[in-house]
Amino acid sequence: MGASFTVGVSGYMLYMLFTQSDNVEHLVGLILFNLIMLPTMLACEGLAPQRLEVGGGESQIVILRRYRSVTIRRDEVKSVEKLPKDAMRGAIRTFGVGGLFGFFGRYYTRSIGSFSLYATGTDNLFLIRKWDGENIVVACAEPDKMDGFIS
Repeated sequence: MGASFTVGVSGYMLYMLFTQSDNVEHLVGLILFNLIMLPTMLACEGLAPQRLEVGGGESQIVILRRYRSVTIRRDEVKSVEKLPKDAMRGAIRTFGVGGLFGFFGRYYTRSIGSFSLYATGTDNLFLIRKWDGENIVVACAEPDKMDGFIS
């Protein structure tokens, strides 16, 4: 979905760029828009979580992304708990993306505090608390795979 949107917007902007060349201000605006939006959308697409895998005999959790997947080893995990459906209600996005490419980045809630979120949706959310104090919230399409991590 995200990639087709990126290609569609890029195609439309290129079409406008070549068909509206008689208006210089319009042309400059389209060029600036493309210079800002295309890298932003491509970065969001690359950093968006694709899926979560529990692997290695349940020794690690891997959040797969097109660019720089995130691996959480079992020995780094202090606790894992399933969050209620309304856990994200009132969450403040301090630096992240929410919507088109999924939900990822830094968020804050009163109940959890500051945390990193990696989710394709808002169902089946799990809070991973690490020994170093970092909180990570992930969405798992197959929640039964998280049973080995829940303490």
